Amino acid sequence: MSISVSIVEDDDALRGTLARYLDTKGFRCLGTHGSAEHALRELPQVKPEVVLMDINLPRMSGVDCVAGLKTRLPSVKCIMLTAFEDADLIFQALSAGALGYLLKGVRPAKLLESIRELNRYMRSLNP
Repeated sequence: MSISVSIVEDDDALRGTLARYLDTKGFRCLGTHGSAEHALRELPQVKPEVVLMDINLPRMSGVDCVAGLKTRLPSVKCIMLTAFEDADLIFQALSAGALGYLLKGVRPAKLLESIRELNRYMRSLNP
């Protein structure tokens, strides 16, 4: 069974590359979003299992978007995918409801395995 994923990232090229990559690796990319506001409007309708979330988005941050998503879509699993390796941002993201934190330079295989591991772990908690 493939894992459904949505991407919230303001860099158009990276967003598209991630979406295509996930689709070729057996995941279902349900959508991509260039802003937190767009993601908050659209994601509750498509209900992805996992969201890859950038932290540094225009206007509303990815941390605030995660907090908003968790109220609208409590079962969503958010992984922060960011260029920032900052302890305060990691703490804020996890406090907002993110369940993982990866740097954008992560090896592609590690990104895929992280999504699978998180999904597998969360399913084991709620069989």
